[in-house]
Amino acid sequence: MKTSILIAVLLLSLINQGCSATVEERQVRKQSLEAAVNWYSNGDLLSAEQHLQWLHRKGLGTDKSWALLGNIYFRQYRFKASEPAYWKSLKLNASDKNVWFNLALLNLRQTTNVLMDARVELDTFDGELEKLLNELLRIQKVRLKDVPEVSNAPNASLSEPSGVASRAL
Repeated sequence: MKTSILIAVLLLSLINQGCSATVEERQVRKQSLEAAVNWYSNGDLLSAEQHLQWLHRKGLGTDKSWALLGNIYFRQYRFKASEPAYWKSLKLNASDKNVWFNLALLNLRQTTNVLMDARVELDTFDGELEKLLNELLRIQKVRLKDVPEVSNAPNASLSEPSGVASRAL
């Protein structure tokens, strides 16, 4: 009888600890995300990124934290890191229109960079390629005449990744 009471007490204790850990994790997650958003808003991308990476290593990531990390990478021209972060966000919340927008914008920017590199490397750049590049720049609210001529510097053609700002959380 004592053994079954002891087992029942231990089980209740474990269940209680599990519930409090969940509440505590939610609080840590919320506070951490708020801190990262504040750092991001204030332009401290490094602090925001480090905090989000810590949150993700702890297994406390959310769709919003992954989306914010994607935005940080995007603003730093770290496109190869940005895309998986957006996909992880969408895996957790596939109905987030802002993340879909940012992912599409990321792909537009990458395509534009390829065409800008081609513009530098090719002897002649006219016709369909020029039309496509101008249309992509128009969509991103950048004019070709405002883009500096850069020789042999891949992906350095666009000075700011904010021709069209990524959508916030």
